[in-house]
Amino acid sequence: MRDMRQLLLWIQRNMLKERPELFVQGDTVRPGILVLINDADWELLGELEYELQDQDNVVFISTLHGG
Repeated sequence: MRDMRQLLLWIQRNMLKERPELFVQGDTVRPGILVLINDADWELLGELEYELQDQDNVVFISTLHGG
């Protein structure tokens, strides 16, 4: 994978078995999912265009909860 766009596509095709709409919306993550790359908000790094590097740590955190 070269960038975050490709990573999200790979995750959608290979890991999400049920209800992918809870994770992706269009070609990006849904609102309410915080994406951290090496502990930094991906918005600061270019979001989908961020070029992945060896040893990058990518974390997805849902800020949504049920009531």
